[in-house]
Amino acid sequence: MLSALRRDRRGVAATEFAVLAPVMILLITATVEAAHIQMVQTSLEGAVATAARESVARMSLSDDERDTLMRERISTLMSSIPVASGRSLEISTQAYRTMGSAYPEAFEDANGNGVYDEGELFTDRNHNGVRDVATPVAGKMGDVGDVVAYQVTYPVALYFPFLSPIFGETRDITTATVARNEPERSGSGPPP
Repeated sequence: MLSALRRDRRGVAATEFAVLAPVMILLITATVEAAHIQMVQTSLEGAVATAARESVARMSLSDDERDTLMRERISTLMSSIPVASGRSLEISTQAYRTMGSAYPEAFEDANGNGVYDEGELFTDRNHNGVRDVATPVAGKMGDVGDVVAYQVTYPVALYFPFLSPIFGETRDITTATVARNEPERSGSGPPP
């Protein structure tokens, strides 16, 4: 009887399928999920760059109006991709007078530990007597000629929730860009 069972090939394909199907389904869905996350990343980068370009050209508007339009533009461009349940889009901006002031003030590392310690000499760019990590200016969107750093986090729900042990419940997609405001206030910039 044992010899007859070894020669019997019926059901081999079904057994192989039962073993390989879960692995194949996992590979296919994980590939689709990874592509989805990459597509959201690319879309977000484009949306933020577009909103930043439009907001730097609208210097005739107030700081709050430009901020509102920028946020609405990013939300509109990303509207086809749903935000994860219970989460929201996070947008932050910080304006600087120049690109150089967006970086920490340089210091002389006297003890060689790679970290600024109280009492070490530093370049006081803004002459306030304190070593600043960066020297921002007031306002969300800056003034004429200022440099604005945009950072956006977009929480995305997975297409396949059973992949959450691999990708997490939600995936926070983050991007950043920097743009310099126009050098004058004329015009309202390109239409939204």
